[in-house]
Amino acid sequence: MSNIDYIINLCFDISEQGKTPSVALIRNMAHHPLAIPEVIKGLRHWKADSNVRPKVQHKQLNDGSATNQSLQQRVSQLETQVATIMEQLIRMSDGVSNKKNG
Repeated sequence: MSNIDYIINLCFDISEQGKTPSVALIRNMAHHPLAIPEVIKGLRHWKADSNVRPKVQHKQLNDGSATNQSLQQRVSQLETQVATIMEQLIRMSDGVSNKKNG
C-alpha cells in the first residue's frame, strides 16, 4: 500500500470516529512519520472521492508490527544509555563535591 492509500485510509478512520480529517489528525494517528505535502495530497484525494476506500494489504500491517518492535528495542537502548549517563553524572558530581570539601 502506498503512503497515499495509507493516508486515505486514515482519513476514513478519522471520519468514522465522527471527526473531520486534518493534516494534524492524520499525522498524529499515523504509525510512521509522514511528510506534510504527502498528507495534504492524500487528504485532497479523500475529499475528492470519500466513497472509495483503498484496500488494505496485510503486508503493510506486518511492517507496522516490525517497526513497533524495532522502536521498542530502540527505546530500551536509549533508556539504558540514559541510565549510564546519569550514573556517570552522579559520579562526576560526587567527585566535584569531594574536591570542594577536601
